[in-house]
Amino acid sequence: MKFELKLLNIQHIKELNFSIDLSENQLMCIIGKNGVGKTTLIRAIKNFISTDTFNKTASPNIFNDDSQIIYTVNAKKYDFQYNSKLKVIDTKDIIDSQIKNEISVELPLPHGERFSHFQRLGNIDEELRKQISLQEYKKPEELIDFLSTVYNSDRFNNIKEIYVKGNKYYFILKIDDYYIREDYLSSGEYFVISLYKMIQQRCKLIVIDEIDISLDASAQVNLIKELRKFCNEYNVNIVFTTHSLALMKTLLSPELHYMDSNESCVALANISYNYVKSLLFGFQGWDKYILTEDEMLEKYLIYILTHDNRSIFSKYKIIYIAGGSQVVSLMKRNKIEQFLSSPDNVVSVLDGDQKKKKDCKNNDNVFFIPFDSVEKQLRTHYKNDELGFKVEVTGAPNNFTKNLYNEIIRKHKMTDPEIFSFINARKIDAVNALRHQLIDFLNS
Repeated sequence: MKFELKLLNIQHIKELNFSIDLSENQLMCIIGKNGVGKTTLIRAIKNFISTDTFNKTASPNIFNDDSQIIYTVNAKKYDFQYNSKLKVIDTKDIIDSQIKNEISVELPLPHGERFSHFQRLGNIDEELRKQISLQEYKKPEELIDFLSTVYNSDRFNNIKEIYVKGNKYYFILKIDDYYIREDYLSSGEYFVISLYKMIQQRCKLIVIDEIDISLDASAQVNLIKELRKFCNEYNVNIVFTTHSLALMKTLLSPELHYMDSNESCVALANISYNYVKSLLFGFQGWDKYILTEDEMLEKYLIYILTHDNRSIFSKYKIIYIAGGSQVVSLMKRNKIEQFLSSPDNVVSVLDGDQKKKKDCKNNDNVFFIPFDSVEKQLRTHYKNDELGFKVEVTGAPNNFTKNLYNEIIRKHKMTDPEIFSFINARKIDAVNALRHQLIDFLNS
């Protein structure tokens, strides 16, 4: 099942496209600067299952005669147009109730369920008391494990589950049959329980705006780890927004998506955590910045800039981002927004195998190391029997290069500085040329 959405001419957004393959059972985190359109996207998804969403949560002035949302579910289109008489955006298409039941959306403050739950379960209180007195409840082991892991606490060990009118409810049983209903727990705890219910109902798409609200940093991190397990176990997809750097750091690369606007056209791009951290939060207190691909290149650049104790005037920061195109993209974005520094204070250094890439070549602020990569150069010398030793390399053949490096380090055959020194000595002129370029940049 694939869910797609195209939003046109709503509020300040000319066009916004969103797509998710619900067969992948994945986490998708959407981040972006305030006002870019994250909440508008969440409302638009909610509007598919509840057509009064915008009426209840947004100003009617966000629409005009050209406002439109086109949903595509499994190749079937549902067209929502703006009705100027009713001042709503709705459709004449009939949406299958089964599809609606597979989507659940939690809006942000103040419209989300977690912010308006107090005494919501009052109408089942009498039945709940009756079942407690008859001990007609059970212990929900999975939920207890879930809450205990998220909050790193054993205070949920006595939580109980009951059925009232075909629905599940939870409460914490106290001494002498006193109890605390789920809606009297903290808003964060109630939200986590509500999220668990959605997952158990096998909603294929669960969407949450501002998932970090009401949760401390530790609970946020633990929650994401547990949700990833549930996605696989229950075949669900969870899309959420956040502003929490602690939470973002726990995400895998395919799970992180940056929402950006270009002339009011909004798009999502899969990016790395370090890219996000640089773009949204910036780095302060440095004169110069060297952007690079990965931790290996960062270590290598530190080595060639510091091993001969040469004096460097500027206070500088080396930041590893991701692939070469993302590194250059971040540098180009900085040229416009200057969230790091002015453009002349930022350069990129990439592996040599990036030279022919379209995004990386013909740029005076992009430098390349004199080999395809540190690991590939080490592999070449190893296969030419130049290292003077052999190691047993296990794992998939396509991972031989990285596995070889890891095995050499693990067996203490060579240290990182020894590897850098060895490969540099065989291309000393090219290495010195790169070193001089970087030192000139840092001393300018």
